[in-house]
Amino acid sequence: MNIKIITTFTLLLMVTVNIFAQDRPNVIFVMPDDISHNAFSYYKKNGPRTPNIDALANESVRLTDFHVSPSCSPTRAALLTGRPSDVVGVWHTINGRNMMRADEITMADVFKENGYATGLFFKWHLGDNYPFRPKDRGFEYVAWIKGGGTSQQPDYWDNTNNHANIWVNDSLVKMTDEDDGIKGAFTNNFFFNRAMEFMDANIEKKKPFFVYLPLGTAHAPHVTPPDARKGASAKTATIENIDKNMGRLMQYLDDRGIADNTILIFTTDNGGGSDQLRGGKGSNYDGGTRVPSFVRWKKGGLGGVGKAREVTPLTAHIDWLPTFMDILDLKDVPNRPEKLKIRGKSFKPFLDKDSLNDPVEYKKRAVIINDMWTEFPEKYKKLSVKKDIWDGNTITHKWRLIRNSVNSNWELYDVLVDEKQKVDVIKNSANDVIVSELKEEYEKWWQLVDERSDEYTRIVLGNDAEPETDLHAMDFHGTVIWEQNAVKKGDKGSGFIAVEFDKTRTYNFDLRRWPKEIENETTLTSAGSGVALPIAIARIKIWNGDTIYVDETKKANPNADGVKFTLKNLPKGSAFIQTWFYNASEEMEGAVYYNYVSLKE
Repeated sequence: MNIKIITTFTLLLMVTVNIFAQDRPNVIFVMPDDISHNAFSYYKKNGPRTPNIDALANESVRLTDFHVSPSCSPTRAALLTGRPSDVVGVWHTINGRNMMRADEITMADVFKENGYATGLFFKWHLGDNYPFRPKDRGFEYVAWIKGGGTSQQPDYWDNTNNHANIWVNDSLVKMTDEDDGIKGAFTNNFFFNRAMEFMDANIEKKKPFFVYLPLGTAHAPHVTPPDARKGASAKTATIENIDKNMGRLMQYLDDRGIADNTILIFTTDNGGGSDQLRGGKGSNYDGGTRVPSFVRWKKGGLGGVGKAREVTPLTAHIDWLPTFMDILDLKDVPNRPEKLKIRGKSFKPFLDKDSLNDPVEYKKRAVIINDMWTEFPEKYKKLSVKKDIWDGNTITHKWRLIRNSVNSNWELYDVLVDEKQKVDVIKNSANDVIVSELKEEYEKWWQLVDERSDEYTRIVLGNDAEPETDLHAMDFHGTVIWEQNAVKKGDKGSGFIAVEFDKTRTYNFDLRRWPKEIENETTLTSAGSGVALPIAIARIKIWNGDTIYVDETKKANPNADGVKFTLKNLPKGSAFIQTWFYNASEEMEGAVYYNYVSLKE
């Protein structure tokens, strides 16, 4: 074959690829934090003013019985893997139990495998260090805050939603008032702007994109955005700012000519209270897990002006990944292990108007959702089992089986007729069969959880992917220190962190009370913006099982930023690290809130 023929063939191939890429739908998944039905005027007329989200609802397919987990990290883990959060190692929001196991396969991995550009914008909350960061989990573009929200302990120091320094592809960017049509600087504006820049770049490349926009708002603490209307509370104004940014996003899609072939999903990450539902965040009743979920994709026959409709079958966060794979014909990553099997079900057949294609297998399935907030999983802790009962194409019951702890009684509700879950029908003998079925579903789920329940998710130290690792107090096992206010107050606490040393080498440890970003303003014992602590001694212990590698103390220089240890020949493999600060009387003072670890050069 001569060069001319090769060149012609190559050009033809490039054109074909570009046409194919151009025709593939883009996907945008927007998920605000800690709000639900009552946050939107679509559901509550005298609530926050959200005309843009209301407009989206009015031209979307609405999943009316869509469920997530009762809090932040578990929802994210289940959504991104298509697997129950407890099965992937996430049953809390702190204490290292918010880190999704390193071998899990994410939605971003699948989209990337299928030629999509992948970007994350704002809140991750599934691990701040290698190998748990978003860039380690399939996201090519990452603009994010660490921890679970602004002012949480791992976040850049003193960030709020009004003023912040934000990590964008490993570079620190100061948030400013941008020419985006919304007054002032605010985190929502910043992350929507970065998302639009990412989309612009990929539109120019004719490359389809997956945009994951899990907002950190309206999680507390609430600050009033600069664009707030007079009389609105900080939280209400934050919700209304989300709405303005959704309006900007929808206008952007129209202006760029890609609205019709973009799958736009809007939902929230946990229940936030509702006039119609029992419970709120953290609850295993419907008010804790049932949230709005809208999907619009005009070219795919989903919604559009005058074409909104409701889908009433039970759907859940674990279902979105298999549904995307079904709708878009996405191939799974090669050689997915059986132990990482996707557990959600595609609800694609329920999105059309043809009831004849609705699978019996889906109709028979149950969904188990819980949120234990414990060190290790506890059987029967805050569980709920949801299941629809069908008669042909009609749903006759929507059962919810509840148990709050091993010491509490079982409860049963038919949410189809008792939306507020006021009438517990567990003692009605007519329901004995369904109770038995739902308990059996829970037992099968528990077996999956229990298979790996004794595993720790381990931060890897000394790997080239993260030359310096900051071990955060938020990740301590055994104590609770999760916000910067705790650092300022000098809250006492010491817990261990599960790690893995990548190499047998000498490691440097720098134990600090304040983070590096304010080292010019603080010392080990100075007050900074908080309470001064008389730190005189630092201690570090490293062990694995019965083998103690290190247990050393060192006097602290009160005028230094931290206490440094150089520890030789730490062995490759798993270990635990625990640190302490003491005063001159050898009593604990505060905590080692920040521990910077690196290989000795």
